[in-house]
Amino acid sequence: MSTISAMTNNTYMMYKMAQNNGLSLFDSSSSKDATSSLRDLYSKQQSTDSTSDSTSKSTSSYTSKSSSALTGETLSTRLANASSQAQSDLDTINTIRTNIEGLTSSYTSTRKTFYADLDSTMDDLKSAAATVKGMNYVFSDSDITTKADGTKSYSSDLQSAIKNVKNLVSAYNDALDFTSDNASVSDRMKALNTTFADTTYRAGQYGAIGITVDTKTGALSLDEDKLAQALVDNGDRVQNTLGSNGLAGKATHHAQLASSQRSRLFPSMQSMIGGEMEVASLYTGKTLLGMTQYASVGNLLDFMF
Repeated sequence: MSTISAMTNNTYMMYKMAQNNGLSLFDSSSSKDATSSLRDLYSKQQSTDSTSDSTSKSTSSYTSKSSSALTGETLSTRLANASSQAQSDLDTINTIRTNIEGLTSSYTSTRKTFYADLDSTMDDLKSAAATVKGMNYVFSDSDITTKADGTKSYSSDLQSAIKNVKNLVSAYNDALDFTSDNASVSDRMKALNTTFADTTYRAGQYGAIGITVDTKTGALSLDEDKLAQALVDNGDRVQNTLGSNGLAGKATHHAQLASSQRSRLFPSMQSMIGGEMEVASLYTGKTLLGMTQYASVGNLLDFMF
């Protein structure tokens, strides 16, 4: 069977090519067995090919002797072994296929969750930023009441303004946390995280109105009393620091940047798992072992017929 010979030769050569290119095999022990089996089988096949002419001249005599040698219990046993091995090979291939399907499903689920969280986080940030841009910044001393015990209370309008800024700070920190948690997903996510974390250059301005910047992470924290007093003392300065030209404008820009790069933030399965995925699914140690066994069955049939 020249086809079996060709399969044996090609299988061995393709395996060596895959191995030389650094494919990671699932089962190292099976890989060693497969390599040895293929090498032996290939050597035997070369030897067989070198004498193919003389063999073909005595086909009738060879077939007669082979048929005589492989009769009764010996032939039955070999055929039974071949059938059992074929089933084992099929089980191996099915297992590999199932593993790949599971990997694909896991990737798809993770990707879906990532984009759902990304969209929700950036939408919340854009909404909070839009509110702060359009809120009222004009307040007076009458908006703050100091009680006998020294505690302060604020007018409903001032409370609303403080709440708006608090929501923006919270939404910004959520976006910062999301990009930080996913910075290792891709280079673009890492760059996006760096963009969100760069709040320190305006730390002095933020601090003057009650927003403190963590110099290590870029996270923001709000002192509500200090913000309230800043709004009463100089609403224009607060608006410049927080509004369209300040934190809210910065947050909107960052969220828009994330949206513009959305499709490229999470890597494709090909780039995430590696370009060898399809090849690796065919040339794992277990599969190669199975291929040598198929070739062995072919040699048995060649020997018989």
